[in-house]
Amino acid sequence: MPREHEDYRDNLASLRERFPSGEMISVPEAAKYLGVAKRRLLADDTFPTRPLGKQNGVILVNFAKWLSKYGKTHV
Repeated sequence: MPREHEDYRDNLASLRERFPSGEMISVPEAAKYLGVAKRRLLADDTFPTRPLGKQNGVILVNFAKWLSKYGKTHV
């Protein structure tokens, strides 16, 4: 059984506190959270985006996993 990355649960709790409205946020919201441009996230092959209407979104669970694996310093 795979182990969770360190700080995964803390990252998920922080994201859910910051974005309490749902399980998915837009890429611009994720970019603002990280303090980077959205095009930088979209250019990152490791960043977990999903279609959200006509734009892309990020599922909070996947965002927390990504933060745990790569951290804010990756972007």
